[in-house]
Amino acid sequence: MRLVAQLHVTVAEDIVTRDPTLWERLRRGVGAKVDLTTDGMQNQIESTAVVDAVRRALARLHVGNALSLVIDDTVVFHDSDGKPDDLPDLVLALAEHASLFGRGFRELRFAAEHEEVGLHLVIETRARTRHPRHEPAAVVSLGGRLRALEPLRGETADAYRARVEPLTGDAGLFEAARLSFDSFVARFEAALRATMPEATVEVAKAAESRLVKAPERALSAPERAPREPMHRGYDPFALYYPSPMGLMLDAMMFTSFMHMMVPPQILLVSPLGVPIAPMSEVRAQPELASDEAVRDRDRSEGADADGGGDTVASDDRPDDGPGADGGDGGDDGGWFDGGGSDGGGWGDGGGGDGGGWGDD
Repeated sequence: MRLVAQLHVTVAEDIVTRDPTLWERLRRGVGAKVDLTTDGMQNQIESTAVVDAVRRALARLHVGNALSLVIDDTVVFHDSDGKPDDLPDLVLALAEHASLFGRGFRELRFAAEHEEVGLHLVIETRARTRHPRHEPAAVVSLGGRLRALEPLRGETADAYRARVEPLTGDAGLFEAARLSFDSFVARFEAALRATMPEATVEVAKAAESRLVKAPERALSAPERAPREPMHRGYDPFALYYPSPMGLMLDAMMFTSFMHMMVPPQILLVSPLGVPIAPMSEVRAQPELASDEAVRDRDRSEGADADGGGDTVASDDRPDDGPGADGGDGGDDGGWFDGGGSDGGGWGDGGGGDGGGWGDD
């Protein structure tokens, strides 16, 4: 079971304008009006303000374990040793890099993790100073797993199956996890609103329990782990903690739920995140989960490698560490690929002249 939710954060922004062409300069010279607005938006967010606001929201929920902080493809902090309660170390590392980034940045990725009532949670914040009008300035993605269903260190596939398979028949275990995750997301949303009063925090993806229908064919790279937060199938937990047992667990859970009289409240989705149906409906109509039906649903929903129209520009290079897997820096589209910004602080009225994501 994959627990996911997402919050969108918007702040005061200005429309990005472009330089006029030679013809437009001539037209303006004779008094004509020329529209130089673009589809981009520019805000005045400081990297330290973003991290501090999210950190304070996490502290209200007693979350103190940092995973990583990456700013403009520079790894500012990476918890390679699994040290607990290291958020103060991340803040110190950010302070040491303040002179490097100044007051502007293109992209920021800040990830933390937390354990609560049997759940292992990842909270990832991605922020940017320039973005298309229809997208937010920051996206906070939450992902979770049942700790009991995660592979143990050194555990073989056979041992994993023997240990976990009996648990997949416990509908109450999954229902309790769903309710606990719902509670955490609601509390974090309230905390984030309190620490960011000048911003608008909206629930873009309500807390949801998912089961991915693993197809018989091999999965493509975007299906294995969509890497962009605007992708409908994005799951931060899968990005920071990819599991070699994931497909096996999906298959075991699907088989177990199909034999339950009353399956738990879990939504079956395609690898690209397109909803198929609640497990209760799939149990009554197994044909809904056939490979052909799933592919047809993906096509009808417009779900392709980009997640149904979302711009994806990351590459598939090996990660430099948790959260350090962004694009190659030469992409022209997608999240976090654009030029820099010299914008001021969060809502302080400072200007920004950074480049966009291929819109300059």
